[in-house]
Amino acid sequence: MQLNAKHIRIITIIILFAILAGQAIWVYNLYEAQHRLITEVKDEALQTAILREHSYRHEAMGGLIASRPQNRQDTSRYITKTITLIDTSFQVQFDRYDPYSDVKLSQFILKDHLPVNVTMLDSIFKKELSNRGVTEVKTFVEYIDVKNDDVLQRSKEDESAEEYTVSKLIIIDIFNTLGIKGYIQISPTAIVKTMILQLVLTALLIIICGFFLTIIIRTFFLKEKTERMRQDSVNTMTHEFKRPISVAVTQMALIPHYLQTGKTEKVQHYAEQSLLELQKLNTYTERIQKLSNNKRETIILDKEHINLENFFTALVNKYENIEEKSVKINLSIKTTQDTIYADLLHFANIIDNLVENAIKYAKERAVQIDIHVSDERRKLKISVKDNGLGISEKDLPRIFQKFYRSENKNIQQKTGFGLGLTYVKALVEAHDGEIKVESKIGIETEFIVYFPIQNDAE
Repeated sequence: MQLNAKHIRIITIIILFAILAGQAIWVYNLYEAQHRLITEVKDEALQTAILREHSYRHEAMGGLIASRPQNRQDTSRYITKTITLIDTSFQVQFDRYDPYSDVKLSQFILKDHLPVNVTMLDSIFKKELSNRGVTEVKTFVEYIDVKNDDVLQRSKEDESAEEYTVSKLIIIDIFNTLGIKGYIQISPTAIVKTMILQLVLTALLIIICGFFLTIIIRTFFLKEKTERMRQDSVNTMTHEFKRPISVAVTQMALIPHYLQTGKTEKVQHYAEQSLLELQKLNTYTERIQKLSNNKRETIILDKEHINLENFFTALVNKYENIEEKSVKINLSIKTTQDTIYADLLHFANIIDNLVENAIKYAKERAVQIDIHVSDERRKLKISVKDNGLGISEKDLPRIFQKFYRSENKNIQQKTGFGLGLTYVKALVEAHDGEIKVESKIGIETEFIVYFPIQNDAE
């Protein structure tokens, strides 16, 4: 099965949506996991906050709570202790394995003299959450009479518990009569902040996948377009080759007839016309061969000093005398250099291609071309400007690509193989030069070529 451009586009869109959907689901699951993790740490944070708040109150009392050492031979889980205060004494049953039994007893002893400070407890609770990476949350705590299920105190009276996530009830006294509940309201921002690293990695993954997928698709379409342009170029070549062959065959088929009738002038005429058509075919063949073999590494230069004035004067005479169109060339040579050190054949091909393009893509039969030779940036600058069809901004970056031809209808009507400017650029770069183009659609086009100035043979 061979995929065409439409199939590739559909597959690309599906892949991109699959990547985005997969990452979106992963981010959502990560968000939910982080939300659950944050709500789970609230119990631990509240327990630590209760211990810290108790320590502050205990220190504020300035007293001492003493405990008699346990009998190590007693291995039972529950043990009984006698608690002696200033005005009374009582017995309490402890769970040996409760790590907070002493604190719970202390809470009971302190509750009448210095009750739980819910405002301080709320502040400590929020700080403990922050220490565990949970920031930008709203909190409040409730001090609860467990047996009567009654809220004794609340750190924030104006808050509604419905909008908050509640912790488990933490019993704070030895008789299981008092407890604390903590409430937190987690903002999406707080959760997202805990996911920064994962989100950055996800974004990088999407960018990298998108980048390489784009490169692959662009390469595919570029190859497809290049192949299409090459095919168009081949079709044009076939058409151009077929015309002189057909004319030559038709005319040569008439020669035997006129030989038999003795009309030698007709024979000579058709023989000359056939030869002319075959010469055109030979010219086309040589041009295609030169244009196709345009890689810089395959171009061999035989440099010599070329007299600029003689070269361009001959060029002007050559093109102003063509019959197809009326060509006027304005030549201006303002350079300190008398010669250019280059390969004569290739240098001539460069300038010929630029001038022939100016003539071919002229809007009217009257063609005006300005050729300026000057010094610039310690290089020899050669400018060829015409008053032709111009080149659109869309086409400008691509005109030097092999087989590329503009989609402009006026340009498509002109015969071309999409190789000429590619060949010119390769020749210029082989001379260590540089070529630029500036154009205004429908007004003018200017090709500027820079050649290094060298006075000595390499």
